[in-house]
Amino acid sequence: MSVRQKKFLVLLSVIVFLGIMISAFTFKQKPASSSQEEKQAPSSEESVQEEKEVMIEGKENPYDQTQRNTKEDLQSTKEIATGFVRAFASFNGKNPSEHIEKAKPYMSEEMYQNYKDQKERGTLTYDKVVPETLQTTEVSNDDPDVIQWNVVMQGKVYDVEGKAQPEEDWYLVTLEKQDDGYKVVGVRVNLPN
Repeated sequence: MSVRQKKFLVLLSVIVFLGIMISAFTFKQKPASSSQEEKQAPSSEESVQEEKEVMIEGKENPYDQTQRNTKEDLQSTKEIATGFVRAFASFNGKNPSEHIEKAKPYMSEEMYQNYKDQKERGTLTYDKVVPETLQTTEVSNDDPDVIQWNVVMQGKVYDVEGKAQPEEDWYLVTLEKQDDGYKVVGVRVNLPN
């Protein structure tokens, strides 16, 4: 291959490379401008959505349990959920079923039996839990048969040597109306978002 042919191939490669780069650059520019148009479109869609929400303002929100339940039921279940977490969170490694017995008045019989059969054990770093403050917040709940509360427990966790560490646990407490009033039928701790 002669020097002239090599120069021609190099020049041809450079031209092809530049052509590809320019076409890729212009191709990326067109979707960007159309995506800007799309970004503007949702704002008009959002206003339409807001108008729809205003139009159906009188209708019930299926996720708002305050619209389906009485204030008395909400207040009593909130107190039950808080009492349950205060009892249930207070773990003692020397008596591992003590917290279940303390929480028994708040639990349904089925839930109590399940927890009674599953004894929890302490670890070297988790021997005793002492709840200090509890905060209860509402949650979105679309199940009309239950009332749910998020109870945030802040307290101390003691290891086997008695050293304390601060602890914060989030309890999603589910309550259901039983023959003898509302009872806790489920609890989930520290759920991921």
